[in-house]
Amino acid sequence: MLRKIIKQIKLILSTYPRRHLYLLLLGIIFLISLVFFSSLNLDSNPQREALISKIPIEKLDFDLDVEAGINNSIQLKSAEIKRNDSLFSILRRLGIEEKNIVDLVNSDRSNLLAQIKIGKTLEVGINLSNEVIFLNYIRDFKSGVRAEKSGEVYKIEEYELNTEKYRVFKNIEIKNSLYVDGLKKGLPDSVIMDLVYIFGWDIDFVHDIRPGDSYSLIYEEVFVNGEKKLDGDILIAEFINRDRKYTAIRYKLKNGFSEYFSPEGKNVKKAFLRSPVKFSYISSSYNLKRRHPILHKVRAHTGVDYAASRGTPVRTTGDGTVVFADKKGGYGNLIEIKHTEDYSTRYAHLNKFHPKIKVGKKVKQSETIGYVGKTGTATGYHLHYEFRVNGKHTNPVTVKLPNAKPIHENDKKSYGLHAKKILTDLKNYQNLSF
Repeated sequence: MLRKIIKQIKLILSTYPRRHLYLLLLGIIFLISLVFFSSLNLDSNPQREALISKIPIEKLDFDLDVEAGINNSIQLKSAEIKRNDSLFSILRRLGIEEKNIVDLVNSDRSNLLAQIKIGKTLEVGINLSNEVIFLNYIRDFKSGVRAEKSGEVYKIEEYELNTEKYRVFKNIEIKNSLYVDGLKKGLPDSVIMDLVYIFGWDIDFVHDIRPGDSYSLIYEEVFVNGEKKLDGDILIAEFINRDRKYTAIRYKLKNGFSEYFSPEGKNVKKAFLRSPVKFSYISSSYNLKRRHPILHKVRAHTGVDYAASRGTPVRTTGDGTVVFADKKGGYGNLIEIKHTEDYSTRYAHLNKFHPKIKVGKKVKQSETIGYVGKTGTATGYHLHYEFRVNGKHTNPVTVKLPNAKPIHENDKKSYGLHAKKILTDLKNYQNLSF
């Protein structure tokens, strides 16, 4: 059989030219070579295998641990600055060794860190060698002093962060109380207190407020790096009390100070506050024919009694000089302040005086001078307040209070333009809110 097959192949090949037979033979040899070499393992180089082989996930843990170790090597600490503190004493309190404080204290501009103030915060980054890597003295929400270690020395510099201010408008109708209704509308506590202060010379917020009264205002919010840091100043406020409108506009004077004025340029501030106690109520009015509750006989009540809890701060209603601070008969603990040749005020039945109060002491409007009590002839805790004009008693609630200085002549033109614009802004906000 094999012979027949070979014979048949010879017969077929004899019909082809010789040149074709050579080409066919070369093709067969090439195919056989290909099959042979493909069976060999050419990738057996161990170095190449090591380069292209997959790395087990466990072997990557080393790098991750190194990076985490760098972050964990710095310990963050902070301290509030207390009385008699120095940079040195604070760092020692935070556990930093004396030898590691010397380089910082001896660095250029370290005097900037000698001006630290009580109540402020100091932040420190400490490495594993107990060295201060960085330090941040925070003056306020936007500024401070920063120190960073660079080799063996520290780079110390002041910084101030960029701030952004945004206007906020609120329009509030009083249904329950000025304070509660304001909070319900999202008005911050601090802004409500500022509002009370601004209009406190004209409006008695304890006795004059009625349901239906309303107020509108534009105030600022201060942001640093997109984060709100504090509620800023009231730019304009309008208060309608018993159908009477009061308007106050904040304006920065050329001397650098800011005050509130009416649209006409009159100073909103008066020479005297209307009330010496915040958020109290009148328990006994000015009455020259009042029957005394203890003596049970008619005796003129030459002042106003403000009922308040024991220890409530009492503030002076105007700038002046303390001319009396001692016990005085039925007045109990009494403070008398002379404001001008014409005006003087008295504060009686005090539980105690402020530690700084003494005869001859100069006091500023709103400064705390004592605390509510019931010393002397008194049935309960309250402040007895007297207001005297030219030595004569007057009713503190109804007396016409003298104004503070109006806008200066040099500021009138500029203020007029500012007032016109801010009043227009308030009106536009009010129209949108209805």
